[in-house]
Amino acid sequence: MNQALDPLDVDAVMQAVSARLREAIPVEGDGIAGADGAVERMRTQLDRAFARSGAQGEELQHWRSVTHSIPVKREYVLSELLGPADASFVDMAYRVVLRREPDPDGFNYFLHELRSGHTTKVEVLGALRWSEEGMAKQVHIDGLMLPYKLQQWKRKPMFGRALSWLHGLARLGSLFDRQYTIEATQAREAHELGRHVNLLTDELKQVRGQQAGLLRNVARMMPMFERMHAAELERERFQPTMDKLYADFEDEFRGSRELVRARIEPYLEWVREAGAGSAEAPVVDIGCGRGEWLELLAEHGLQASGIDLNRDFVDSCAGTGLKVIAGDAVDVLRELPEGSVGAITSMHLVEHLPFERVVGLIDAALRALRPGGLLLLETPNPENIMVGSHYFYMDPTHLNPLPPAMLRWVVENRGFADSRIERLSAHRPLNAPPLLPPEVPGSKSLNDMLWSMHIAPDYAIVARRP
Repeated sequence: MNQALDPLDVDAVMQAVSARLREAIPVEGDGIAGADGAVERMRTQLDRAFARSGAQGEELQHWRSVTHSIPVKREYVLSELLGPADASFVDMAYRVVLRREPDPDGFNYFLHELRSGHTTKVEVLGALRWSEEGMAKQVHIDGLMLPYKLQQWKRKPMFGRALSWLHGLARLGSLFDRQYTIEATQAREAHELGRHVNLLTDELKQVRGQQAGLLRNVARMMPMFERMHAAELERERFQPTMDKLYADFEDEFRGSRELVRARIEPYLEWVREAGAGSAEAPVVDIGCGRGEWLELLAEHGLQASGIDLNRDFVDSCAGTGLKVIAGDAVDVLRELPEGSVGAITSMHLVEHLPFERVVGLIDAALRALRPGGLLLLETPNPENIMVGSHYFYMDPTHLNPLPPAMLRWVVENRGFADSRIERLSAHRPLNAPPLLPPEVPGSKSLNDMLWSMHIAPDYAIVARRP
């Protein structure tokens, strides 16, 4: 016995369960994390169960005949080679006499001769031993020569039948010993097979028990998956309404198209300085929204495309001839060829993302940009107290303000170089109360507080790929 029966492939089972649940429940964000966590917990429980079952009982091995293992040596006694039967005997004869595995033609020939009764084990051993190859190997089998010659003489047409009778009478006593040996061998084989059946039955019971536990766990988890699925269906059903709502919100609070164009026009010079905007190094604007930046780039002969999840924005841009891809910005950037983009810009997107997604976005941008390529991330500036405490939260889809020093550090940490903070005030009315004249008593203390309302309401991180 030398090889364990393969256990149930837990990894394959759990991957199949996870894949099936993902197909049925395509939940994003926290939903996927919850599903994956549940599946991972189930996988851990199964691994522990299999570890316990392997430690508690005897491991089921592949069955092999008790007469199959005959050691390799230079000399044998004939009787020790006659135990194996049928194919096992032919295989053993080749390994013992010729010191190699049987070739297919020789194996099939001797096996057919044995099964048809046309030859005996002694004749097989003799034919191999006194073949040209067998003579070269010089394996000695004590007691083989005389029986082999007798078997050959018995096939002589003149006196073979008489010789067979005489030989049979001479061997009559030994036939009983031979029969006892066969019966003992068969008993050992039957016992070994029975032991294997018992082990297999016990292991099958364990597997069925573990399978039942897995099904119970899936059944307990199904209500959660069904709730997640229902939530995803409701989100998909309501998404067009939310897209239209956010597009209307932008029209109301973002400012006119002319105002937005005036704010972002200085970026044109930065794009040109980076050598971006050609067919070989286009600009990619992620979260392109209404497309003001794409329009401005096109008017100045710079090639660009946009990415946005909002179908209203995508359709609106496409209607004016702009090239926009509907999709998640990080996923789309990861699909672009490495080093194929001249500049990646983003106006007021990163504040909508979880922090780990911001890091993923920066990493994807670094890969997609060519060396020297420009990264520009514009976002509200929480250094301005009115932005950080009030205006930032006017947009219900904003998550967290990102302080300039922190975002700059993250960009540098992920591999960008020459990063800088550009605080942006042009075409951005502050509506802040004026600073007090110095002669007013207490003006310094009050002005220190009022000054936080005069800080630039937006900023941009500008960096390049090394």
